[in-house]
Amino acid sequence: MNKIQMIKNRETNFVFHMLSVARCGYDNAYGHKHRQAYPAQVLAMLKRHERLITVTGGEHCGALHGLLVGEPAKGKMRAKAFYQEIVRQADAGEAPEYYVENGLVAPAREIAAAMADCYDHYVEQVWPEDEQAIQAHIDATMPVFEQSGFTDRAEEAVGCTLPVERFCATMVASVEKGPEGIDISEDQDVFGIARDPETALFFIGHEFIIYLLKHALREEDAFQSFDTWMLTEGLAEYYLKRVLGETRLFNRQQQVVTFLEAIPGHEGLTAPELYRACYAAFVRKS
Repeated sequence: MNKIQMIKNRETNFVFHMLSVARCGYDNAYGHKHRQAYPAQVLAMLKRHERLITVTGGEHCGALHGLLVGEPAKGKMRAKAFYQEIVRQADAGEAPEYYVENGLVAPAREIAAAMADCYDHYVEQVWPEDEQAIQAHIDATMPVFEQSGFTDRAEEAVGCTLPVERFCATMVASVEKGPEGIDISEDQDVFGIARDPETALFFIGHEFIIYLLKHALREEDAFQSFDTWMLTEGLAEYYLKRVLGETRLFNRQQQVVTFLEAIPGHEGLTAPELYRACYAAFVRKS
């Protein structure tokens, strides 16, 4: 049974739309198309705070990314209302101590106020077009997952089942040429729609395996710091190759795949055993 569900969510798309138009982590034709609709000073302010609200795989996670990108992108409430609440808390002196101690209240308020002000334009003028494009991508891509039996084969290879009912691939229109596969909840990742269906299988499939590994390696030190990022990404590519017969993306991690395939009897080893072998070879050695 296919456990990957591709969904579209207006709130998620709004958040990443604003990052794209402000060239925060993304610089693409989509952002250029919509940039003129927003005040230049707003986009400049967001760009100035880029480091706080963006992520770079294995290298950086902004101090306000979880609060101002991850939380509203989950789509549990209207993004406008979420950002307005951040402004209210800042004005009422109710911001959590962590943000106060680290001098993050003022930039969080400034960003949140701008995001709230831009929301209505997106909903009225942009979302209908984005929604149509996303649905077309989902309609073309979901049959590839349904027909491939990918998730069953991936679970068998890794040796565990997904600990939740579905892995939600939340599709957005704005993230070409920037970070994707961004986990915003325990079962939800953000992906773009610029790939053809078969390439999407390899990219989303990689992230599905990452979620399996988070469960399979729960007793290990994996996913605790950037130090082990290359190992888990490489291990995911190793399993992806076992399932699909090849890899097409994540070239930086192919040294891990090559290392694992050279271990005698590697296909009979568990995910924790393979991870420990990688750790000994790539982390302890360094």
